[in-house]
Amino acid sequence: MLKILCVCGCGLGSSFAIEMSAKAVLKKLEIDADIDHTTISEASAFNSDIILTQKTFADILNADASEEEQRRVIILNKLTDKTEIEQKIVAFLKARDMKDGRHE
Repeated sequence: MLKILCVCGCGLGSSFAIEMSAKAVLKKLEIDADIDHTTISEASAFNSDIILTQKTFADILNADASEEEQRRVIILNKLTDKTEIEQKIVAFLKARDMKDGRHE
């Protein structure tokens, strides 16, 4: 199962909004995923395949991350734009030869 983490500064507002939009996208794509939201300071405690966030927090997450860890961070320009979220999740899965969150 695909594990997705939505990250923002306080773990309440924008990360929750991203989570709700991403859930709708995943349902549309029929992708079974475990999705949660948290603060930037707690994000490293989670084991996730994808992190959805905005550029400011992506820069913080990537500062000390390995190249592989950096690839899982997806930067959203419009946090609740379902089209953007769908395009970026699909591109992420294709780049890793995954379908529905599983390797093909």
